[in-house]
Amino acid sequence: MNSWHIIYAEKQGSLYKIVVGKADEVRGDCDEKIAVGEYYDLELKSRRDNAPVINGVKLKPMNYLDVECYAYDEETEICIEPKKGILDLYYTDDLIGLCYLRK
Repeated sequence: MNSWHIIYAEKQGSLYKIVVGKADEVRGDCDEKIAVGEYYDLELKSRRDNAPVINGVKLKPMNYLDVECYAYDEETEICIEPKKGILDLYYTDDLIGLCYLRK
């Protein structure tokens, strides 16, 4: 989607929707590009739990299902998928584009 990759991952029966920015695919320093069916040790961060703060007040909806979609840029809106059990969006510092940064 525009400047973003959407990655679906599963762990212990839970489904996660991970959003990462697209990186320059010409990068020569990517040792490992993620692949379908492989395992990666990713530290996921919740978009919902990291709500914006304005004047010291954390902005959180009363019900987490009140916010179904998030704007990632002017052209891209990415949504949760409650029917699939995806109630949050995640991001990680362990990926640059589709490149896995080994720990």
